[in-house]
Amino acid sequence: MKVVVVFDSTIDIPLGYKFALPYQILPLKVYVDDKEFKDKIDITDEQFYVQALSGKKVGTALPNPSETAQLLKKLSKEYDHIYIVTISSRLSGTWNMIRLTLEQLDIRNATLIDSKSGSVKSFYVVHRLIKDILDGKSITEQKAQEYVTDSLLMFTVTTLDYLQKGGRIGKAKALLGKILGIKPILSTGNDDGQVLSLGSARSIRQLIEQMVKKAKEFLKTQEYLVIGGYGVQHMRQYLDELLSHFPKDKILGISRIGPGVSAHVGPEVFGFAIGKTS
Repeated sequence: MKVVVVFDSTIDIPLGYKFALPYQILPLKVYVDDKEFKDKIDITDEQFYVQALSGKKVGTALPNPSETAQLLKKLSKEYDHIYIVTISSRLSGTWNMIRLTLEQLDIRNATLIDSKSGSVKSFYVVHRLIKDILDGKSITEQKAQEYVTDSLLMFTVTTLDYLQKGGRIGKAKALLGKILGIKPILSTGNDDGQVLSLGSARSIRQLIEQMVKKAKEFLKTQEYLVIGGYGVQHMRQYLDELLSHFPKDKILGISRIGPGVSAHVGPEVFGFAIGKTS
């Protein structure tokens, strides 16, 4: 069967990752002081980080509806089946827009998957999906939810301001974190896909120790993989320290956290997703 995988641009691909199936990316719109860009096409990660850190207003919007409809209609004729993975439906309207588009165009050879996360965990879902397709497994929306529950995302940021401005956390919590100098361990819920807190620490070292401990408590198997991610370059040192606690052969790759995600969590971010290999 001839298939194609489609996912939105908030899903951050590890550098050098080789896709074993055809794929297409739906770019979100990214805004810097009301100027519009196509995520990762018209603006690079580094260009976006500089603008955000300089204090400019940043934000995102859904992929272009007309272009999305044209692409899905085209792919539905060229391929036997389309598998579509999106950022959490509780964090973006992308999933719902695509759902409505498929209904309006009466595209029936498509499976729409809500990753209930973003960035590197969403990429884990894409990776597992591709592996299972190649293994000849039947993939349903329900089957794809196993990828979500089989994996854990943990990340941290230097400021909660971006999450607070986007309505992901309350203003009081953001202010308290700033006053106390607390560094949060954040994740996304497997049930609702919203941002949640798994803990906090006073220092980066303590934070990394907690993240490693929680990851190893989550795992019930030795067959797992890790995908790291970071924003601005100086966060790479912390990610490297975090990943040093895991065997190199378990690390699938490292992604840059692109504009579509860093607009809402901030450029100063690092973290990882860990999950079963099958």
